Amino acid sequence: MYRLYTSTNRPSSEDINWLKKAADSELIDAQYDYALWAISKEKYKEGQDYLLLASSNGSYKAKSYLKKNEKLIPLWVKAEKGNTYAILQIGEHYWQQKKYEDSLFWYERCAEELTYCSFYLGLANDQGYGVKQNHTKAAEWYRLSATKGNRDSQRNLAWLYESGLGTQIDKSQAFYWMSKAADTGLNIPTAELGRYYLYGIGTEKDTQKAFKLLSKAATENKFAAYHLANMYFNGWGIEQDYNKSFQWFMHSSKQDHTASLWFIGEHYYKGLGRDKNNYEAFKWYSKAAENGDKDAQFRLGWMLSHGEGAPLNNRKAFEWYLKSAEQGVSMAQNNLGYMYENGLGTDKNINRAFSWYKQAAENGNATAQNNLGISYQYGTGVSRNYPLSVYWYAKSAQQNNKSAQNSLNNILYKLKTRKITALSTDIYSESGFNSTPIKSLKRGEKVYVLSEGSQWTEVYHQDKNSLGFIHNTHLL
Repeated sequence: MYRLYTSTNRPSSEDINWLKKAADSELIDAQYDYALWAISKEKYKEGQDYLLLASSNGSYKAKSYLKKNEKLIPLWVKAEKGNTYAILQIGEHYWQQKKYEDSLFWYERCAEELTYCSFYLGLANDQGYGVKQNHTKAAEWYRLSATKGNRDSQRNLAWLYESGLGTQIDKSQAFYWMSKAADTGLNIPTAELGRYYLYGIGTEKDTQKAFKLLSKAATENKFAAYHLANMYFNGWGIEQDYNKSFQWFMHSSKQDHTASLWFIGEHYYKGLGRDKNNYEAFKWYSKAAENGDKDAQFRLGWMLSHGEGAPLNNRKAFEWYLKSAEQGVSMAQNNLGYMYENGLGTDKNINRAFSWYKQAAENGNATAQNNLGISYQYGTGVSRNYPLSVYWYAKSAQQNNKSAQNSLNNILYKLKTRKITALSTDIYSESGFNSTPIKSLKRGEKVYVLSEGSQWTEVYHQDKNSLGFIHNTHLL
């Protein structure tokens, strides 16, 4: 009978009947196999009985299975009877072992009754544990759990509303759910609610409430400590106190909070609340930079290129500028361009210099905009182009760059000029009357031409270094 069962790949119901008869006839292997079949069909009590029978008859495999699953088997039996807490415990067991698919199988069975089950289903979808990441489903599970009072779900649902993951951004809902989560005094939501009050997320800014909540959570929560330090550092709602800001940044940094490492460096670099010490500053900036902080990476580049707090080393300065520039820090991009232009820490390459100046300029960096104006004026790394030179000088001058303003005065004669013919007209931000008016001009005023189209002309006007477009019918 048992031989017939083991010879088939897909046992039929008749095969299983023969297997059970073999098991009941004291065939040990049949008892073990029938036990596993029963468990696979969620007949846990029957499976347990046959495992115990096989084990008592000397089955090594049954003994091993019972020992390996000694915590689970009794829970399976209870779960078979509908015990939701046993179902929860089984889910937790698999979750702790990172067997997420098995865990979710059980959590789905108790999700409607137990909030922790629906919370873990939300967390799995939120983080992609055992399933493909799906923030929409995560929000649904969190919401089910949150409405029944689960604080972890309330906190995570607030984060989804704040970020717009899986739902529309709704800061007021984020505040609502974070307030719910913080009601019991749990550390993380208390810290987060303090942050919401500090920055006015979903509610009016209230530095007094922020200070109270952050102070309550700061000892155990690095984020609360960081925001509390920021309040002291900037004097937000409290008296500015660099000694206290340093203490709280230090407290947060001990829990490896990267931005706090940066701020400790700032205290030493600028002599805030302690003596100025470039060597200590360099040490703390280095820790933050190694953790990926883009501003610390820029500051290391600056210090190494100027010999501050460490021996002058342009090669290492170049490396740190590059890391920072790749994360979008415009001043690092500009300085990287300067190093390429002058062959500092790397081979001289005016084309790459131009490329980095352009990135920084487009990111709004006034120094880079001036450098880009120089590049176009003299044809350095790019073809000479006076209109583009004026454009970038003007962008820089709008940010009060004196060098750019002086350069403008010396290059404008290179451009074609036109005069306003209409009684009055506007310079528009884009080539269309529906765009934003930038400046009103009167008849006879002079503008400098940057480019001409069939209907609109791009112009520069010296008053406030205005850049924009004028319709051709208004120009002579």
